[in-house]
Amino acid sequence: MNARVSAGNRGEMRGIFVFALLAAFALLSLIVVVVGARSYRMINATAEQAFVSRTGMSYLIGKVRGADEAGQLAIRNENGLSVLALGQTIGNERYVTYIYCDGTTVREYFAREDIPFSAEYGETIFAANSLTLSLEGSLLTVEIVDDGGKTHVSSLYLQAAEEGGI
Repeated sequence: MNARVSAGNRGEMRGIFVFALLAAFALLSLIVVVVGARSYRMINATAEQAFVSRTGMSYLIGKVRGADEAGQLAIRNENGLSVLALGQTIGNERYVTYIYCDGTTVREYFAREDIPFSAEYGETIFAANSLTLSLEGSLLTVEIVDDGGKTHVSSLYLQAAEEGGI
């Protein structure tokens, strides 16, 4: 009878060992999933910040380069906002693209030149806390503070300054 009890104890020990092994596997799997999710969130946050610094800034620079002709670019103060005004002539009419920050987003408003500027009509380009524009000679500096508080700066040499003014 003693041999039967010993074999039963071994069976119980095997069962406990298998259960402990499965529990350890489940716990380690859960840890891997949690660490992976945290890494994914960090990668997403980095990608979101890269959107402002790369995509948003590239968009603005592309718009400026497209309007880089004499008399087509100006930095204005409209309704208390610093506004980048990019002009263009289509047919016989002059149009202006206004780029500005309303405190939460950088926006773009396209209208005929004779229509007064209105910040309400602009379309959102990307989220940002501020957009600062400065023009020194032929160097335009664009500074964006994203919604995370990080500052992104880019400078652009304007060819229009050589053509007789901006």
